[in-house]
Amino acid sequence: MKRPTMPRGGALFVLLMVPALLAGPVGASEDEDDHGGVHEFHEIMEELGEHTQRIVQAINHEDWAWVAREARLIADHPRPPAEERAKIKAFTGDRHAEFAKYDKAVHQTAAELAEVAEQEDGREVINAFARLQSSCLDCHASFRDDFRQHFYMKD
Repeated sequence: MKRPTMPRGGALFVLLMVPALLAGPVGASEDEDDHGGVHEFHEIMEELGEHTQRIVQAINHEDWAWVAREARLIADHPRPPAEERAKIKAFTGDRHAEFAKYDKAVHQTAAELAEVAEQEDGREVINAFARLQSSCLDCHASFRDDFRQHFYMKD
């Protein structure tokens, strides 16, 4: 099924939130070495951003089934391989529980978004999406710069 495109203008939150949340790592290339050995993690984050962008499009089109599908893909997103998880855990160190808490919140809020989308309540979908965006933003605010510096930036 062909997906509709986002109409001109889009929603205000698209302009304000999504670009800032989804920007890729500055200075990173596609080479695995440039990702500090967490290439799959980077790819998963990119895919989550794509699902988020499609949710925005689906909300704009009031296509609640599409919102639910994309939200479920976020809620059930794959984990990086064990080796990468070990590198992330070593890097986050004593803050790993905080990192895991943010990941759990994203899974949970995405599942909640899928549930309300299935009920076709547009206002609650938007509210649930805002909670999902807040979950992402909280993690990014706490970890993104440190991850970029450690795993993606070259000295």
